[in-house]
Order: sequence, then structure tokens, then C-alpha cells
Amino acid sequence: MKKITENLEILTRKNPCDGCPALCCKIQILPCSQPQTLIDVDHIKYSLLYPLTEFIISKTGEFSYIKWGLCSLLSEKNCSCSVYGTPNRPLKCVHLDPNSCWYKRNFFEDTSSDICRLNLERFNIWFEKIIFDEKGTIKYLPNFIETEILIQGISMQPQFKLKPKLKKQVVE
Repeated sequence: MKKITENLEILTRKNPCDGCPALCCKIQILPCSQPQTLIDVDHIKYSLLYPLTEFIISKTGEFSYIKWGLCSLLSEKNCSCSVYGTPNRPLKCVHLDPNSCWYKRNFFEDTSSDICRLNLERFNIWFEKIIFDEKGTIKYLPNFIETEILIQGISMQPQFKLKPKLKKQVVE
């Protein structure tokens, strides 16, 4: 029983954000509707022409744009939020569960099982499989699993270059 108590104490003291490059503070997620027409799909392509932009399809069927950049509240010096613990901290950040961090799982670790990330090269492969009717309305759009298969093997380089020293310090 003593061993279990010691392990529990160690786990509760360990901050899951230690050593993380604060990806939640470097990615702006902009949800969008599922594309319905050729114009909608063309807008995705247009958006991907801008630097540091990606399009993602989630396993749950949601579509979003990703814009890479630094949150203005992130202190680069120590990789921490300048309003942490104050009423000025955004609710999205307050309610983030660091023990099941979506950002770390999908952008920091090698394998992502929640999203398909599309840059322009991957988008062009995905676009080839979309079927439109004569009016430009989408009749068929590849789903998450089909998209995963389509883009398999096409590397996705991180869009944002982390400064080597820009990681949270591990506190023990």
C-alpha cells in the first residue's frame, strides 16, 4: 500500500505540461463548416496559400483551419502564460485538461489519431477524390479514414519552428 501511495504522490506532483513547448499557445483553431460546394473547397485551397495555415479534418467529422503563431499572452522567456492564475486568462485555457492534452497528442507526438492535417500538397490529393455535380455541389467527400489513407506517406512538416530553448522547464 505504501508503494501505491508513493506513486500517487509522484503522479500528482508531476505537471503534465513540464517539458511541453506550449503548443496550445502556438495554434489558433478556427472551426468551419463542412464544405458543400466547389466554392467552399476552393476557399480551403485559397486559405492554404497563406503561410503557417493548415486545414484539418477531425475523426469526429469536424473541419477547422489551423493558424500557427504565438499567443500574445505567451511569455517566450519562460514559455508560460503571462496571465496564468488571473481573471484575464481565457476560459478556453482555464478549462484545458493537461492530462489529456489534444494539442500535445496531435502536434507534438509522432502519431495523431484525432485529426488529418492538410497542407497544400495533401489538400491537392484529397481534392482529386471529391465528386461534384454539374452545379458544383459536392456529391462525395472523403471521410476521415479515407483521407488518412490518401495522405499516408506524404510528410507533414511542422508549420511553426520552435525555438530550441522555448520549452517549459521541468520542475521537480
